[in-house]
Amino acid sequence: MSDEVRTYDLIVVGAGAAGLATAHRAADLGARVLVLEKADTPGGSAALSAGILWTAPDLDVLRRIQPDGDPELGSLVVKGYEQAVDDVRASGASVSDEWRDHLEWGRACKIDIARLFEVWAREIADSGDLLTNVSRVELRTEGDAVMGVRFRHRGECVEAYARGGVVLATGGFQGDPELRQSFIGFGADDIAVRSNPHSVGDGFRLGRSAGGAASRHLSAFYGHTLPSPLTVDARVFLRLTLYCSAYGIIVNRQGRRFTDESLGDEVSNQLLVRQPGHRAVLIWDDEVQRKRALAVPYPSGMALDRHAEATELGARTAAADSIEGLIGTVAGWGVDGAGLRRTLEAYRRASEGADVPLDAPLPLRPSPLATPPFRAVEIQPCITIPFGGLRVDGDSRVLDRSGQAVPGLFAAGADAGGAQDLRYVGGIVFGFVFGRRAAESALSSIATRA
Repeated sequence: MSDEVRTYDLIVVGAGAAGLATAHRAADLGARVLVLEKADTPGGSAALSAGILWTAPDLDVLRRIQPDGDPELGSLVVKGYEQAVDDVRASGASVSDEWRDHLEWGRACKIDIARLFEVWAREIADSGDLLTNVSRVELRTEGDAVMGVRFRHRGECVEAYARGGVVLATGGFQGDPELRQSFIGFGADDIAVRSNPHSVGDGFRLGRSAGGAASRHLSAFYGHTLPSPLTVDARVFLRLTLYCSAYGIIVNRQGRRFTDESLGDEVSNQLLVRQPGHRAVLIWDDEVQRKRALAVPYPSGMALDRHAEATELGARTAAADSIEGLIGTVAGWGVDGAGLRRTLEAYRRASEGADVPLDAPLPLRPSPLATPPFRAVEIQPCITIPFGGLRVDGDSRVLDRSGQAVPGLFAAGADAGGAQDLRYVGGIVFGFVFGRRAAESALSSIATRA
């Protein structure tokens, strides 16, 4: 039996980017909102990020980058980007000038995400309740409809009901080894997690318990490679992310390339999970070092020598004045030296126009190892958020297997899946756009019933 029963207009489970955006919009519309967060502070994985708000600049680019993503969800993000930026500005948080070449094709700006979340959290608390250190959340239903939640807070069992329903925004399932292995496979239960530790699939499980269906693209995810064998924690999430891998050569332990590196580090990161031992080696020459590795990866990004810092922290790194010298060191890490030698020679010849077989497509901008010294670092894959989750429509309503909305249930952010596949077209922006849409959809249902 519950110790207490409360009533709200809307309940949001999770206080990351999507949860805060949902609750903020609902409060702005005059609703009384309850937000439940299992951590001791709001913010989720977004609070650990660089605060880059970005996506494709138009639908043509979106379709080129993400041809197999959900066309409705992706287009709503592109169309909702400017509103998301306006919402940040309205809070008083700073927004940088926009740049149009993020990852060479996206539109982006940097926001003061700490300030934004501080303002939104205060406004949410003023309109209702934002509770942290919440546990054992369960959905309360009547028939097929989700009516509220039951949870524990400060030792008490609480029941809360909402006229507009419940929004799931717990940040994805990346922190749960069982779900990673079930959906991503390839021993993904062992890969490092590059996000907050609390996103362990709570929203996904709650949604499924109420009849929600899983989305497409459950095996795809966003993350970045990091030097190995380093412990992955918040101190290295941004500092040692190897954005420059898009301009280098990546080989597995057989010495073979397995990706078109120019598709981006986040694509190489996903394919790395499928390689022997979940490890690979990134190799680049001094021209890439000077022009790419030492440069800021985006405006306001950090300019530092990631190879030198990885070396200092104990990662497997190498530097040599000759290709043979580099191969000798890398072979000592368990990489097939003969295979690596064949791969580098084929890559060089293909970049010069020769018709030679390759294990992976030659990048549009090949980077043959031409200028010594040559550098290498062993890399490991990491997951930040999954691309799969609950199946939703454009109003963030959770759908069942027949495509019908589960009454009273919504999902936003990484709990809502299907919009992205292999390539990445934004993270925080999905939470902001669909959080706003979830709030508006849920509250409009109150007016409809009235």
